[in-house]
Amino acid sequence: MNARSLTLRNVNKSYDGVHMAADDVSLDIKAGEFVSFLGPSGSGKTTTLMMIAGFQHPTSGEIRLGERAIDNLPPHKRNIGMVFQNYALFPHMTIADNVAFPLRMRGVSKPEKERRSREALAKVGLQGFEKRIPSELSGGQQQRVALARALVFEPDIILLDEPLGALDKALREHMQVELKRIHKDLGVTMVYVTHDQTEAMTMSDRIAVFNQGRIEQIGTPDEIYFAPKTRFVASFIGDSNIIEASALGDGRFETAVGVVEARATGAERNSRADLLLRPEMIRIADAAQPDRRPFKIDTTINYGDNLLVIGKLGTQAIRMRVPGVDARRLTGSSECHVTWRSEDIHVIA
Repeated sequence: MNARSLTLRNVNKSYDGVHMAADDVSLDIKAGEFVSFLGPSGSGKTTTLMMIAGFQHPTSGEIRLGERAIDNLPPHKRNIGMVFQNYALFPHMTIADNVAFPLRMRGVSKPEKERRSREALAKVGLQGFEKRIPSELSGGQQQRVALARALVFEPDIILLDEPLGALDKALREHMQVELKRIHKDLGVTMVYVTHDQTEAMTMSDRIAVFNQGRIEQIGTPDEIYFAPKTRFVASFIGDSNIIEASALGDGRFETAVGVVEARATGAERNSRADLLLRPEMIRIADAAQPDRRPFKIDTTINYGDNLLVIGKLGTQAIRMRVPGVDARRLTGSSECHVTWRSEDIHVIA
């Protein structure tokens, strides 16, 4: 399977000359990487994907696939595979013919089409399904047919536009595992658009977080989750407590919950900052711990394996996740004491 790097340089897209659907988007995707575009609706992630595919043209900027500029090439000359949310299968064609369709458009001989169609279906675990039609398959199977069709002509890169959005939770989770397996086995470059944080965190080598047409941050799932660079990324990814603070120097901050210590930072004294404290980093404190803080419990939500506790530290609204094994300690409580480590506080620059 081919794999090419993808480069976007200062790519802009405006439909009306005023509002930017994509605003100075630049990124480098290495050959064989799995990169997700993550963001809310209208953030520019799908517009950017459509420009890579060739279905939209940039207002300005450059897109390169490997060493080749593809800005002005039509979609069929870019050697890019595309998987859509709605599968886009031909209902009257057999599965084999659906998968072989890109080869038919390229004038590949019948024996070669049949061979490569069988191989592509085997890669997605659908060998033996060649003679069926789409209506005889489940949603997950149809999505795998769409993926096989994107793989069959050995593209340089595969683009996936929210391909699991129409599937139920269990099937979606199964397909996440399958997509990661296929990516690992084939080594093809994949760019995946989603608004689902779990999908992006589960499958991606790196995640590009979009907001209002711009990439706010690109990094590994761990970097995005534990070291967000902006308040938007911190609040959009996962559950978060964002605490406004004033720097006292030496990694100490004045906040609504009192003085808080964080990992060493270069924050100047009296400068403003946002502190990120993930709910799972907060722990119930033992009576002997000197740094414990009183926590007033307002609401608890039982998820089985963990308890979401919503309440206040001083005047600061706080969310805390308690593992199921420790949740019993809070039964019937209206108050407890909590603690965390200074290294669990992330200072958002």
